[in-house]
Amino acid sequence: MVLTLDNRTLGLYVPTLRYGKPNNYRLRRVMGNGPETLEYQRWQNGHPSYYYGAGDRSIRAYSFSGVKSVVTPILDPGAEEVLKAWEARVGQEEADRIRNEAINAGKIGHSMLENWNVGKPLGAYPLNMAGYAQALTGNILPYLRQSDPPIAVVDDAGEVVTLSEVFVVDFNQQFLGRLDIVVEIAVEPFTGQRVLLELKGSRKEKTLDHMRGNIIQGVSYLTTFNLIASAFPERVLPLDGMAMAYMYGSGNGQVIPFFEEELQEYVEEWQQWLACFHDVLGGRMAA
Repeated sequence: MVLTLDNRTLGLYVPTLRYGKPNNYRLRRVMGNGPETLEYQRWQNGHPSYYYGAGDRSIRAYSFSGVKSVVTPILDPGAEEVLKAWEARVGQEEADRIRNEAINAGKIGHSMLENWNVGKPLGAYPLNMAGYAQALTGNILPYLRQSDPPIAVVDDAGEVVTLSEVFVVDFNQQFLGRLDIVVEIAVEPFTGQRVLLELKGSRKEKTLDHMRGNIIQGVSYLTTFNLIASAFPERVLPLDGMAMAYMYGSGNGQVIPFFEEELQEYVEEWQQWLACFHDVLGGRMAA
């Protein structure tokens, strides 16, 4: 069957209940035509974790990390060896410390960004995160513009939901992504452009090539969001593009916007990832 907007099942969701320490949730539909509630199924017997419609496990969606874990050994078989070589060079303890530092920087950055978006004080942070906080306040936020009120949608019950940390789901593609935040660009020539901002923390500065996986992640969320916007134009407007924002431990930071022409090669690569994922998943389920 050829998929059109008329026969797609799509939805925008927010968390309502957290299951344990990892970021696993029960999700409530904000808008769309998907199930009202999504439950979480953890990784089991080699099958990636997924969210499913309450009462119907045939309606399911997998996260970007789930897709990536399946396709990387096939599409980029050398990636695991590169990772192992790096861990051997720096040592497992140092590798874990670097990963945890980046994760913590991302969490603190997201919290500060959400506060900024709604006009609240940015909040406190540990001293070992000072470089990342400086990167956010000095090299990222000046390029963004607060919307008044913040960019949001009205849910099925008539409540306003800010487009920050919400989930976008395409059940036909069995894909689910969690947006960081939707903001406006504050500088020429992109002033006023509405973008999905993906915020990352890193000890070392990255090249575009090193950002590629993160860019594809952002593209997967953006394309799903805009598909929802196209299906429900009376509820939400499509976005103009996306932007990658990186906080570095040195205090430097950067914002890199991507619009239609710059996005195309990453959109095509994401479609290859999805096709590969479904091929592998279909084989596993048949077995």
